[in-house]
Amino acid sequence: MSGNAPIGSFGFKVIVNVEGQDTELGLFQEVSGLSAQLNVEDLVEGGCNTTTRKLIGNASYSNIVLKRGICKASMYSWIAGYLSGEKRQRLSGSIQILGDDGKTPVKVFKFIKGIPVKWDGPSLNVMSDAIATETLEIAHEGLIMSDK
Repeated sequence: MSGNAPIGSFGFKVIVNVEGQDTELGLFQEVSGLSAQLNVEDLVEGGCNTTTRKLIGNASYSNIVLKRGICKASMYSWIAGYLSGEKRQRLSGSIQILGDDGKTPVKVFKFIKGIPVKWDGPSLNVMSDAIATETLEIAHEGLIMSDK
């Protein structure tokens, strides 16, 4: 792959770190929410009518949304620990975009201190031939992008 060639988005894997051990969450059909934003505060300065000063504020990150077909190991178990109060565990992890060989990561997005904030189960309809999917939304405290 050339250094200037665009990277495909069709091969990726999601890994979370549970108690110091990297665990692959499985295969996903969609990951969205890889976004970072620097918030800016406007400051109106007395006597300066030609401009508004822009002050750098906090960084904010969109929630990461993972979507996949339902399988035996459901993503519901992570949020269930929060809902029941039994196991509230923040997890850091990574989304790895895989290269042409389907194995080697070419771009990695690491999220920090993730919290499961929403789980959506499948829409069930006997008239549809779609695959049953589940969606997990993760709020987090930081996003770092790197090569490999």
